[in-house]
Amino acid sequence: MSEIDQVLKQIAEVQAQQAQILGYMAEKEGMETKAPADFGTFTGIWQPGGIFSVPGTDRDVFTAHIRPVGISSMLPMFPGNEDNPRFATLTGYTATTGARAVNPCDDNPTGYVKGCYLTARYGRLAMDTQTIEFDRVMRKVNRGVFDDLVLHGSVLGLTDLVPNKFSNDQLLNIITASEMVQALVQVERELSVQDWTGSPAVATAGGGYIQYPGLDNQIATGQVDAETNTACPALDSDVKEFAYDECGGSGRDIVEYVSMMEWYLRHIAFRTGMNPVDWAIAMRPELWEVLSAVWPCAYNTSRCSASMQGTNSRLVIDGERMVAERDRMRENMTIMINGRTYPVVEDDGIYEHNNINDANVPAGSYASSLYFVPLRVRGGFPVTYKNHVDYRLGASNVAIMPKGTVDFWTDRGMFSWAYEGIKWCYKLSTKTEQRVVLRTPQLAGKIQHILYTPLQHLRSPYPDNAYFANGGVSTRATGTDYAVWLSGAAPR
Repeated sequence: MSEIDQVLKQIAEVQAQQAQILGYMAEKEGMETKAPADFGTFTGIWQPGGIFSVPGTDRDVFTAHIRPVGISSMLPMFPGNEDNPRFATLTGYTATTGARAVNPCDDNPTGYVKGCYLTARYGRLAMDTQTIEFDRVMRKVNRGVFDDLVLHGSVLGLTDLVPNKFSNDQLLNIITASEMVQALVQVERELSVQDWTGSPAVATAGGGYIQYPGLDNQIATGQVDAETNTACPALDSDVKEFAYDECGGSGRDIVEYVSMMEWYLRHIAFRTGMNPVDWAIAMRPELWEVLSAVWPCAYNTSRCSASMQGTNSRLVIDGERMVAERDRMRENMTIMINGRTYPVVEDDGIYEHNNINDANVPAGSYASSLYFVPLRVRGGFPVTYKNHVDYRLGASNVAIMPKGTVDFWTDRGMFSWAYEGIKWCYKLSTKTEQRVVLRTPQLAGKIQHILYTPLQHLRSPYPDNAYFANGGVSTRATGTDYAVWLSGAAPR
């Protein structure tokens, strides 16, 4: 490993101290001279004007930042640098053509095998740190302010969409690491939404920002061949409409819909020879809270209506057992469907309808979808996974760049970082190009527009959501100082 590779690895892992990171940057010749954007916006943490720069601040800091949860934590991430892949599926065999043989050696009816291609698209997402002034990163207000803060809790990592080389201690005590994490928090928020609702049609004119197709756009009917646009109905997902009926209400039966979907998808898996299939049941946390309360009683008494039992029949429900079953579901994050137990994943990125964005939803209620996502098929082969452009493959090109070029990758090439500086000010930019791949949409399904009315909606990790909360300040006043030399010039 060359000397520059060793240094870049240190930066990538953010294990070196602040002085080592910045020292490397300062020693380089021929740095970029372009002025970083948002020049002078950095305030710091325990530096003058920083968020925790008040003298006497306790060493222990607790986080109230809500991290997004999502299915990405269950999906393997593979490097892949193919922009326009082709995923082949044998869709079946045609009916025969031709007459049946009259004589033993006459021609017989014959048919054709048919296939279909699916494809995938990368998105592109980039974020910047604030502009950092080298002179300020090691300074503090006075002896009453300490730089040994300890963070309790975590700000990253529930979705596996972020670098894993940062420790909580570094976030509050190494300013460059803190700013890198700030950028990555934005990345995690964005990608957790794109996993479901992303669309390549949402992009900037020059391609600096591109969404990738999310699962909600891939778990769909109307599948077509990637080469010819020919319909491929054998690859259609199972899509059912709950039509804004209440989960557990008097309208459509949620147990019937979920059970039928499981039976339908398992039938396809068995008949195509891909069983056993590992499915995950994905939904919003608020829907899971309501569904898990409804499910035990509804599931265990499904089809047990009074008319089916007879006039003098009686249905006895063990309330204690139903509550215990509800609690078991919530504790283990599992649901039993048709006698089989499936893992449940809560996901904040799934789109939620409310009375503001959808006239079909009454105030105080919400609606969203429940998904069957196939994770692996027979032999443990992954069929739903994430891809990322592998920036490590560009190392040979970076190596021939002029001395002083600072460009490095982290997390097995998933994130690319670029340095931009002028004099003593610098900033870092990160980008990632990812996509979610669904190889077997015919084994996936969704039940749309399930209405639910929780007593209270959960806090949201997304700043544009009505249930998002933060508060506090980004900068603090530096206070007022008094000195003879501040009152004006001394008389001559």
